[in-house]
Amino acid sequence: MDKKRYKIREQIGQGGMGSVYRAFDTRMNREVAIKRIRRGGDAPESNAAAEQIVKEAGALAALQHPHIVTVYDVGTDKDGPYVVMELIDGKTVEELIERAPLTWPDFRELAMQTQEALIGAQDRHLIHRDLKPSNLMLTWLPSGRFHVKIVDFGLAKLAEATTLGKLEDAEAVFGSIFFMGPEQFERADLDARLDMYSIGCVYYHALTQVYPFCGSTGMEVMTAHLNHEVIPLHEVRPDLPRWACDWVMWHLNRQPDDRPQNARTALKVFVQNDSASAVPAHPISTVALPEQPQRPRLVVPGGMLQAEWPAQLSDPPRTQTAPLPLLPPEGSLPSVHSSPEPAPRPPPPPPPPPTAALTAVPASRLAIAGSAPTAHRPALARAPSQAPARRASKKKPALNTSAIVAIAVLLGFLVLLLILAAGH
Repeated sequence: MDKKRYKIREQIGQGGMGSVYRAFDTRMNREVAIKRIRRGGDAPESNAAAEQIVKEAGALAALQHPHIVTVYDVGTDKDGPYVVMELIDGKTVEELIERAPLTWPDFRELAMQTQEALIGAQDRHLIHRDLKPSNLMLTWLPSGRFHVKIVDFGLAKLAEATTLGKLEDAEAVFGSIFFMGPEQFERADLDARLDMYSIGCVYYHALTQVYPFCGSTGMEVMTAHLNHEVIPLHEVRPDLPRWACDWVMWHLNRQPDDRPQNARTALKVFVQNDSASAVPAHPISTVALPEQPQRPRLVVPGGMLQAEWPAQLSDPPRTQTAPLPLLPPEGSLPSVHSSPEPAPRPPPPPPPPPTAALTAVPASRLAIAGSAPTAHRPALARAPSQAPARRASKKKPALNTSAIVAIAVLLGFLVLLLILAAGH
């Protein structure tokens, strides 16, 4: 690594795969994050893995996806492989759900954004291998909407502590074991369906604050994965749409063939069901999940759950706290996405009833100025705006001065003509 270009400022993270540092890129004049990957040793296999991670990280650098952290540089030196990436100022899903599980609107947004990211990576044949809540970073846009970015694509290639021989350390250091696929424990070939399983575990945990496959030791957690000992999500969160619970559990199938084959398929089913549920005026016809042969594990045929649950799992766990919405950081402007909608305008008032015609009132019932009002006074004021108009319409128009003078002159002229006619 070019130490003249990258000035290390402080360590900001430590994990099973290595350390993360805040640094300054003097050439590009920006802050960056540098992750040092811990190698398992100097064995040829470890060196080959280091070369592979450099290759994959280089492919990721060309991805440029809005929901995947941008990689600026990658390489190896005497201290091992390193990755230079954008520095994200936000919170991980792991940190956020310590407060409360996600609400349905927030989970819907999280699911769609993470599936979009996985589509972008899978189109380039990239596998994450270590999806977990701490690898999902959330930042907030100026409008108040949160934005998801997945970090550490492909970096689990060098995490040799997640082998079967070191599961106890993996549980204590990584936290990854709760989200690992059964094929990782079995050392089988890995493909995109592994990431679908892991992201399903992340979804389950984000919605419940509990791990779908749990245990007091690393070996117990591994056994739960291999035996598929999991409580259906709809039993823990009955407030969620049933199709959404089935969709999450679809990711958690024991056999890779029974899961979504890729993120494109998973997102398509999610969007179709979500769109159907958003139109209450029409019958809701959700998209059936693929029907699978019966096996001793969960499948989701036709959108309904079928499973063989161990007796000790009959009582579903409960979330520690009620679901709460994700809020922008303190000091931010109110979110335009979570603000209540303006109240609808009230309908215009009905037109007033026709005004009743005024009737003659006996003089004895009229109020006299200076006297106390009577009970009949309101009857006189029933239509005050119309009463003067009626009185004004009965008056004859008054003659002005000019008209009077003209009439007098005309009459005098007529009298004079009569006098002259009488003299003749």
